[in-house]
Amino acid sequence: MTKLYNLLFIVTIISCDPKNVTNEINAYTFETLKIPIEENFVPSITRNQYIDSDSGEYLALYSKTSQSLEFFNLDTKQATKSIKINREGPNGVGSFNGFTIASLDCLLLASIPPKIQVLDFNGNKKRSIPVTDPKNKVNWLGSTNLVPFLFKGDTLFGSQPFFSDIFKTSKGDAKQSTPFFQLNLSLGQPEVEWLEISRPEDEWDKGKKDPNLSWADRYDSIIVSPLSDHRLWIISKNKGKLLGYKEARSSHLNQFNILKDYPVGDQGMIKALEAGRYEILLNDHFRDVFYRFFFAGIELESYILTPRELFTNKPRVGVLILNKDLDVIGEHVFEDHSIENWNSFVGRKGLYVSTNNPNRDDFDENFLRYDIIRFEGLEYED
Repeated sequence: MTKLYNLLFIVTIISCDPKNVTNEINAYTFETLKIPIEENFVPSITRNQYIDSDSGEYLALYSKTSQSLEFFNLDTKQATKSIKINREGPNGVGSFNGFTIASLDCLLLASIPPKIQVLDFNGNKKRSIPVTDPKNKVNWLGSTNLVPFLFKGDTLFGSQPFFSDIFKTSKGDAKQSTPFFQLNLSLGQPEVEWLEISRPEDEWDKGKKDPNLSWADRYDSIIVSPLSDHRLWIISKNKGKLLGYKEARSSHLNQFNILKDYPVGDQGMIKALEAGRYEILLNDHFRDVFYRFFFAGIELESYILTPRELFTNKPRVGVLILNKDLDVIGEHVFEDHSIENWNSFVGRKGLYVSTNNPNRDDFDENFLRYDIIRFEGLEYED
């Protein structure tokens, strides 16, 4: 791994050409997964978690209506377990932004006000750990598909990339912000330590951009994928330091939305749709590659849907495939409205993308439905 860090850092420092040569990669649907769900199950698509265990492959999703975390067996296509999440009472967690299953009897929730709630699989709250920062106000905490909690042993890594008011945030304030923290869950009273990792000094040279980001890990490395920057950040968990940057550019993203004034009406959504951005970053440890999703910019006149309908379910979703050294293998753009935003995960069979996009003619709320996508040139078990 040390050799990999050094290689990435050297490539970042000495590279003179900021452009990647990107080719379209062939993709095909290997299989379709359909799981019937109860009428009172309405999944929160901002977070899912794939579990590969001795007893099989499972998918965990939170239901907003039943307020429970549901586990589905991908082989039998049946619900196998349910954990009730109490909002109030002795085990109440209040509002929360996502979850992470840390072990077979440990569930972590990212709650608001910012706390890490530790529950067992019976829904009993075992601990509540505040996440604070004396320098920057922590106004958000999440463990979503964009920024799930990551781990190295008992050490948890989390992110808080936002500002209280981005339009009042100066370039200097942005450079001084520290978006990442760690804490040791094995301690009786773990203290939050904010990593001395700041945003790139030139991030806002061409104007303010969305500060949101995604991340994924591979062994000791955390790979950070800003939504409005072609560069990836490489962080060492062990050192708690930034090792360098590596550009991973999609040919379908030529500009990013510049934030100048408070949006009026639909103008903010329209500008964001026209520009496009990067999205979820997933590590596929079965094939040792990364998937960097993106929303390609569109021309609104080409669609009959309203800006709000298009913004809620982006029509043009693509994925950039990167090897373990973060070099671009290729990219693929799905057909318009063919997949659902954010609801994707990696399994043994391939990349699972949800096809339950409400803008599809065959949308069916009675099923969880995923296409298992495979890409030419990658190796699969069967």
